[in-house]
Amino acid sequence: MNVFESSAAELEKLNQRVLDLSRRRKQSPEATAAWREAAQTFHANYDRLAFPGGLAREFERLKKGDQEAIELAVQYLEANPWYFRSGYHKAEILKFLKRYPLTQEQCARLRKVILDRVRERPVREMGAYGRLALRITNEQFEAELLAIKEKSTHHAARSASWILEYLRPAKAASKSSD
Repeated sequence: MNVFESSAAELEKLNQRVLDLSRRRKQSPEATAAWREAAQTFHANYDRLAFPGGLAREFERLKKGDQEAIELAVQYLEANPWYFRSGYHKAEILKFLKRYPLTQEQCARLRKVILDRVRERPVREMGAYGRLALRITNEQFEAELLAIKEKSTHHAARSASWILEYLRPAKAASKSSD
């Protein structure tokens, strides 16, 4: 288990405690106090556990195009941690990555991330993955998406179609400029 996954697991444990206690919070003043304490603990630790070094700090560094932050963001997407609001954070990270130059290696790794997400259950940030795909696409990536679209489960085929839809305007623009 990597640092992203272990932190996500800890965050989910804290969140689950809040949810469990919330069901009983009106039973007594002690139950209400326990629920409040669990919620405060969850919120006090959220930034630190959501991203190593702090989620707010990572976003600030990404805003500035910091190369180390970009690399950490790629690693985060590769790890694909799941916790409360992680999909929103991934979508935000993907927006930042779309803005800055990426190395060839990072592009290759992100193409793999997108293909992995397409093959898995649908995620709320799929549109953000599609917008990033415009920046990192190549013929092999598009061929793999087409193969998934034609030969995979309904969910994977639909996600592949969605990513390909994002790539269509770029493909049309490149044909018209030929």
